[in-house]
Amino acid sequence: MIARVRRLYHNRSVANTYYADIPALKKVWDYTGWGYTRYNARDVGKSVLGYVVENKVLHNALLSCLQDTGFADIISPVQVKSVLFKPNSPLVAKSMLSQEPKNNKASPTSYQELKGSSYIRQQLAKVELNDGKYLYARLVVGADGGRSQVRSMAGFQTTGWDYKQHALICTVEVETENQIAWQRFLPNGPLALLPMGKKFFNIVWSTTPEKASELKGMTEDDFIKSVNNALVHDYGSHPQSQFSEIINGRFKWLTGELVPSISEPFQTPPRIIGLSTARMSFPLSLMHASDYASNRVVLVGDAAHTVHPLAGQGVNLGFGDAAALARILNEGIVTGSDIGEISLLKKYERERKLVNLPMMAVLDGFQRIFSADFGPVNLLRAAAFNGVQILGPLKKQIISYAMGEQKLPMFPFNHNRVVDY
Repeated sequence: MIARVRRLYHNRSVANTYYADIPALKKVWDYTGWGYTRYNARDVGKSVLGYVVENKVLHNALLSCLQDTGFADIISPVQVKSVLFKPNSPLVAKSMLSQEPKNNKASPTSYQELKGSSYIRQQLAKVELNDGKYLYARLVVGADGGRSQVRSMAGFQTTGWDYKQHALICTVEVETENQIAWQRFLPNGPLALLPMGKKFFNIVWSTTPEKASELKGMTEDDFIKSVNNALVHDYGSHPQSQFSEIINGRFKWLTGELVPSISEPFQTPPRIIGLSTARMSFPLSLMHASDYASNRVVLVGDAAHTVHPLAGQGVNLGFGDAAALARILNEGIVTGSDIGEISLLKKYERERKLVNLPMMAVLDGFQRIFSADFGPVNLLRAAAFNGVQILGPLKKQIISYAMGEQKLPMFPFNHNRVVDY
């Protein structure tokens, strides 16, 4: 998929788009100036940590892959108006697309096809489109985001809570070309600067709803000044690198193997000089569907779970869902199973919950710790930053896990193979 994204970007198949390999470095520090961590792909023998891809580039790459298969009918643009799911009844039949008969005056071919398969049709999921047509399918995949209509129509219950934060996002231009990802944890939430190629960066600033509204309403000059100050000047002093160098010099026996990023001095982010896109914001929350699957319907990605964007793992969990569902459906097809049968879909649900729930708990814990402005918590947070910085084996494990190449002991499955910060 990433190879397809590269080709689309370099061929400019999508106009005015951004795409970048995530740089060899990611720098993360606390607003107090006490805690600082540098992640370098060289720490794990890699050239990049991951990728930053604009959404429409990713969509076009996926569409291109789908078109190349030659077996899919793409119906677009269209919206789902309603979905009706029937009780569980396994069968083996092809999905059908037809115009719903009106007063028995539908075209003979489509109507006779449906009339001859009335029993089968009654067991399929019935999807009504806003153009008046109907789809009859063995399986409906709800991949329609955090406000999933498929999830609501299927009657799935959810649990979760509002973080009382909004994420402000936009693309900015910086003074000098830079391919490092930056993230500073401020009292009200993290501010991330993510490279998008050449001199362009994406901003993801998690803050209070009031601050997000204020930032959106500022003039361009005032907004740029506010972001530069938040990244460099406001709050505490810049982190110092001497502490970790001393620890590794005198107590290397305790910290383990020295990694390249330990000797890299702190640098300030590049200065922002222009705003390239409109500023948008959206509320942040944690949400988890009690079930991912029922008869003839399954949820993937944000339709099944949403997390805080502070670690950029939401899209990776979604990719993991999609990969696991494709594999399990393929196994079902090989054995002659009905792909919409609940027993098969529940296998997917069990597997993904074992990955998603622990990751959601970790990210929720991070959000709470990094959003607190309280002396003892600040010290604990700084100690965690510095601990990761000086403990080579721990840093390697964190990087490898974030890249999807290594699983933590509590997780029986790798959750992804793609990283998005």
